Amino acid sequence: MSEPPLPEPYESDEPMTLEELEMLATPFDEYVPKLNSVTLVGRTGNNPEPRYFDDGKVVLNLPLAVRRKYHPLERKVRNLSYQDDETDWFPLEFWGRDAEYVTKYVEKGTRIGVTGVLAMDGWVDKMSGEPRRKAKIVVRHIDILETRAESELRRGGGGGWNRGGASGSGSRKYDDDEDDDGRSPAFDGSGGFFSS
Repeated sequence: MSEPPLPEPYESDEPMTLEELEMLATPFDEYVPKLNSVTLVGRTGNNPEPRYFDDGKVVLNLPLAVRRKYHPLERKVRNLSYQDDETDWFPLEFWGRDAEYVTKYVEKGTRIGVTGVLAMDGWVDKMSGEPRRKAKIVVRHIDILETRAESELRRGGGGGWNRGGASGSGSRKYDDDEDDDGRSPAFDGSGGFFSS
């Protein structure tokens, strides 16, 4: 029994059709799980600006900055100092209630964790007429990974904590009654880890 011939090497910028991909499949492929999952932790690059459609749907596009950290041995081989960390930017896309939640509780610089799927946007460039493609992460789950006190410190508000003996405007006590609905944005999506 002979093996089916392999297709010629693919040398086009166009994506493969389903039939071409099926020709590349081997009997082993049916046992390999097909996964498309992305998990990232980083800081948002902009303030959220949602877009509402006529049918009531809402979408939010937000960039996420993720620092690329290196193992100490990799730093030594690459001759990198600890100040030489690189930043990768990922375009995130939120839909529906997640988009509204992010709009309400997230601002530029907020540390978040997201899980989603990698998707490709395709369009034709109006100027050149050439097809273009761009990867994005369509977010399925979001966690805010900073407390209200950390958020206030990041914004330069000075506190949220009484620092024991500190005086002046930065030493106000933490007031848990600031939210109208009794829930703190830092507790939402944290799995109850920060709640008491």
